[in-house]
Amino acid sequence: WWWSIVKLDRHNNGGFTSTEKAQGNPYHQGAIETCCTIAWIAMSVEMLRLTGSSIVADEIELSSLNSVIGLHAQSGRWVTYDTPMDGVRKASAHDIVFQAREGTPELNCCSVNGPRGLGMISDWALMVDAADGLALNWYGPSEMSATVNGARVKLIQETDYPRKNRVRLLVQPSRAAEFELKLRIPYWSERTRVRVNGDRMKDVKSGSYLSLHRRWKRGDSIDLELDFSHHFWKGQKECGRKVSVFRGPVLLTYDRRFNEVDPARLPELDAAQMRGKLVRNSGGVAPPLMLVEYEATGGQQLRLCDFASAGEAGSPYASWLKVKNVGAT
Repeated sequence: WWWSIVKLDRHNNGGFTSTEKAQGNPYHQGAIETCCTIAWIAMSVEMLRLTGSSIVADEIELSSLNSVIGLHAQSGRWVTYDTPMDGVRKASAHDIVFQAREGTPELNCCSVNGPRGLGMISDWALMVDAADGLALNWYGPSEMSATVNGARVKLIQETDYPRKNRVRLLVQPSRAAEFELKLRIPYWSERTRVRVNGDRMKDVKSGSYLSLHRRWKRGDSIDLELDFSHHFWKGQKECGRKVSVFRGPVLLTYDRRFNEVDPARLPELDAAQMRGKLVRNSGGVAPPLMLVEYEATGGQQLRLCDFASAGEAGSPYASWLKVKNVGAT
C-alpha cells in the first residue's frame, strides 16, 4: 500500500490525494488536502519503523520540506486546505468556510492537523536502531540527543541545509561509548562524500544508510557533502510535456513575485546546461528559503524558489515547468 501511494498518488511536492481520494494519478489536478498529506506522513513514520528503509525517510523529508512548510503561512496564523502543484494558495478558512464556528472562523480540520507535520519531525529525525545504535534521518540546524549503551549522546548539526549541501555533525557523548551511527544517504545524492574526523569514508551508497561503528568520544565530527545536482521528474497526463526540477530534497518553483515573466509565458530551461546560482532576496514580503537564478533559452532570466516559499504572498506559482533535454542528463 505504501509503495503504491509513492508510485501512483504522491505528488511532486510530497502531498497526497487528489480531491481527498487516491486517484492512481500523481498528475491529477484535484485539491491536495492538508489532512491527507499529514496522514501520509504519519503512515510513513510507521513504515520507517517497520522497515528501517532510508528511502522511506527520504519520502518523509520530501513531504516535510515542501508540502508541510508550504501549507503554513509564515505568520503562523493559517494553513491551507489545498496546496496545489501549480496555482495559488489560500487560507483553509476560505476553502472550507462551512466548518467555521462563531468566534473561531479559522478553526477547521486542516488548521489543527497542519502543525502535526512539524511536530512529527521528532518521531523520525533521530531513531534508536534495533542493534542499539542510532539512525540519523533529519538534516538541518539542530540539536538532538538519545541514550545509547548507557551514554547520553548529543548530536549537533552546523549547516545551512537544505539551502546548501554541506552538513557538519558534532558527536558529543557524555562519556566515550561504542555504538553504530547510521547516516541517511538520500536516493537523489548519487555522489556523497563523508569524512569522520577528516578521514574519508568509502562505500557511501545513495538510497541507503552509511553505518559508522566505532568508539565515539567527545569532539568527534562528521562532515557530509551531499550531491545537489539537479534531478528531474518528467510529467505525464495532465502534466504532459512539463518537468519538475529538484535541487536536493527541494522542489524548485516559479513564483511571479520573483520574475518579470507571467506564468503563461514561462521560458524553457535546458536540463543539459542548467547552471543555477543561489541569489539573495532581501526585499519584499516573506523572503524565500532559497532563490536560484537560471538562464533560460533565448537568454531570459528565470528565478526559481523553494516550493515551501512559493505563493506565500498570494502570487501565482508553478512547479511543473518547460525543460528540454531531460533524457540526456
